[in-house]
Amino acid sequence: MIRIKKFKLMLTIFVSAFLIAAIFVIKESFASMKLETSTVKNSFTAMEKSVPSINENITPDPENNDYIIEKKDVTVTNTNDFDVYVRAMVVTSWQDADGNLLAVTPVEGTDYNITYSSDWNKKDDGFYYYKSILGKGQTTTPLITLCKPLKNSPVNGYTLSINIISQTVQSVVDNGELPFEN
Repeated sequence: MIRIKKFKLMLTIFVSAFLIAAIFVIKESFASMKLETSTVKNSFTAMEKSVPSINENITPDPENNDYIIEKKDVTVTNTNDFDVYVRAMVVTSWQDADGNLLAVTPVEGTDYNITYSSDWNKKDDGFYYYKSILGKGQTTTPLITLCKPLKNSPVNGYTLSINIISQTVQSVVDNGELPFEN
């Protein structure tokens, strides 16, 4: 019985010592395999005029300038020095005067009506893609031809907010290839 206890104690000490040694060996092996490379500086310089300009005609409520009666002829202008593809996303929300958003999303056809131009294609990613390449300084045809609220917000103090987020990508990259098919 004493011999079995002594054997178990020796086995436990041996296994523990083996595990500790294995940990140090593995640690040192990984440390020696670590590859070091010299630092490479990124020479990419971002363009200053890379944000497209969103143009829109709005009609404010004569009694409340924070409330928009309608938004129409929403276009995008290419502010880059090269031709681009354009995509835009329309984001609708209920918003108060301080910019706080209501957790309820307005429903098209119920809370507001919106009409889109046929020169834009809506894809599965939620973006509207302009069908043509947009030249330097050019403006798209309207994405939204007319948008009007149909009813007030479910909570007083909030109004319909229609925001347009637009992105551009260079239409031909330096090697002459297209970045993607529109």
